[in-house]
Amino acid sequence: MYRHVGHILAFLVMVTPLHAEPNLTLLDRLAQELKRLRSLPVNTPTNSLCPEDRNTLVDLRQEQVLAALEEPDYIDKDKSWTYFFTSPLSVHQRGGGFPQLTFVFNQKNLVTNVTCYYSR
Repeated sequence: MYRHVGHILAFLVMVTPLHAEPNLTLLDRLAQELKRLRSLPVNTPTNSLCPEDRNTLVDLRQEQVLAALEEPDYIDKDKSWTYFFTSPLSVHQRGGGFPQLTFVFNQKNLVTNVTCYYSR
């Protein structure tokens, strides 16, 4: 009976969701998720959600965001950065219901707003 306890504990560790790690900041959790999603094969279905506590990202420095999330998928003319929380997209694919997380920076390169919308 006791020899199966190790197997059960190992299974529980493997299925623990990413957001259940309380010592990680939201930026850390986003970085882990984005890295995992970007490593998937092209057009792999995903089920990411917009983070609810985006206000914790306000006042981060632009270089902190870049260090954690790496290069954004899109930089708008207003210099905001957008990250696509999905597997890599094929060249011709547009949209698909995945979260698009956008960081807006001020002139001091501090995050002033973070929005998240699902692509169409």
